[in-house]
Amino acid sequence: MFPPECTPAVGLTRSGRGPGGSAGAGFTLVELLVTLSLLALLLALAAPSFEDFLLRRRLEGQSARWLADLQHLRSTAVGRRQALRLTWLADEQGSGWLIHSGDADACALEPGGDGSLRCDEGTLVLRSHWLPLASRLRVQANVVSMRVDPRQGTFSPTGSWEVSSGEQHRLRHVVNLLGRTRLCTPELRLPGVPPC
Repeated sequence: MFPPECTPAVGLTRSGRGPGGSAGAGFTLVELLVTLSLLALLLALAAPSFEDFLLRRRLEGQSARWLADLQHLRSTAVGRRQALRLTWLADEQGSGWLIHSGDADACALEPGGDGSLRCDEGTLVLRSHWLPLASRLRVQANVVSMRVDPRQGTFSPTGSWEVSSGEQHRLRHVVNLLGRTRLCTPELRLPGVPPC
């Protein structure tokens, strides 16, 4: 028999493992801190590219919305047998476009920067879209307005429309006389978009 002070601990082996022979599963504080540091570093490296990805998707979404509005403008003008316009709007608070009847200057932006419109009496506004400055997207065109002839469905004047996210990405739509568009990018290359 062993004296009481020399009695081995019951159930433990020399390696400190329990009866099943496996060590306790878990992380030490140092391992946890190293793992969290590496994860934070990876997230910091991936965040700019993910933000760029989201901004490109929003840019492409606005481009598709504008194309849909352009087709709506043409089909509505021919269907109603009424001349309609696509007019660009911009101020220091944002930019946008609207589809309306009447002259190019029949509608103007109200002060306040929220895209509210003030239109002449008798002007019919079919659609409008406003991009506030906080959206980080901006639209511009090389013409103030394009009119659709209701008999032939032709656009005059022809022009180009551009949506941009600052200087990072720009998509340009070149509109011809028949309302067909050609998509290109003026400066930086975007996947799947030819350069202008």
